[in-house]
Amino acid sequence: MNHEETQEGSGQSGSGALRVFMPPHENAGDDVDWSAAERAWGVKFPRDYVDFMSVYGEGVIGNFLSIFQPLSTAYDASAYGMRFETDNAHGLIDQHPSSWPAGLTQDTPHSIIAWGVNSSADILCWSTVDQDPDRWPVVVLGRHTSPPVAIYECGMAEFLRRVFLADFDECPMSGLDLWAVTSPKFLHWREEKRLWDAGIDPWTGEPDPYAGMEWD
Repeated sequence: MNHEETQEGSGQSGSGALRVFMPPHENAGDDVDWSAAERAWGVKFPRDYVDFMSVYGEGVIGNFLSIFQPLSTAYDASAYGMRFETDNAHGLIDQHPSSWPAGLTQDTPHSIIAWGVNSSADILCWSTVDQDPDRWPVVVLGRHTSPPVAIYECGMAEFLRRVFLADFDECPMSGLDLWAVTSPKFLHWREEKRLWDAGIDPWTGEPDPYAGMEWD
């Protein structure tokens, strides 16, 4: 089964469309060295993703979906992040050869880069087969979805916008935490850490009941 939706150019549906639903907090955003990122990955990145990194940066949406930047940071220092999840995605693709949708053929199963992962263990990727990164579709490798590999012909920002609006035939991810949530909360990893360090649960705003406790 191949979930194909109308492709909308990434430049037309960047983070500006997301700000209506998810205003960035103060001091969000990352100053990514895009030349270094292109050297590291051998590709240019979609404009909507570049814009997302500038406005929001690396962090979490709704305490559910982690979004990565392309270069290693303190956030992903412990075996986490874009490179780690891309390697995981390659392994999942290998496990489901019969589920490759159009654009992920037996000749190009590893032409994917992971940009996010959620707490249901779905990995969200781009298919990088097209030489134009603004035409890279989103590929969802789902742990509890049917089919386990599905492609959506839209960019990252448009994919998120449509999830927030419940504008797909069904939720493309295993969890419904962001489905039809029109006011999702984004926290950059630095802000999330700052709040935890201050003894505040960053997702509820309430005092962290475990603050100051030590664990064996």
